[in-house]
Amino acid sequence: MSEKKMPVDGPFRISVESIPTGVTLDVGAFVQHVVHDVVEALRSDESLGERFDALLDMRPQDAHRPERSLPVEELVADLVAVVGTKLPVYGVQALRLAGRIEALAAPVAAGLRAAEGGAAA
Repeated sequence: MSEKKMPVDGPFRISVESIPTGVTLDVGAFVQHVVHDVVEALRSDESLGERFDALLDMRPQDAHRPERSLPVEELVADLVAVVGTKLPVYGVQALRLAGRIEALAAPVAAGLRAAEGGAAA
């Protein structure tokens, strides 16, 4: 993949593509790393593993009783605290990423500004 489309090639690859409303950042390598860390946390931390097992034993959640989802939300919060949440982008790659985002987002932003101006008139 070209440097233009994938401005960040390590430690976690990031590719940038335009969509009608802006850009998408594909951070699949980072997500894979996070999922790996979550699995390792569930395997190595007995209390997290037990809480996950308890969630599997729960009946399906009732959409009309949101309090039933608290154990899920609490486990997610604890797992997020265990795994990394920052995606490092170093040196020149940070500038390439910024440039790629700007190049793809600028036409969309210009179109939105024009539409806002047209709607106000």
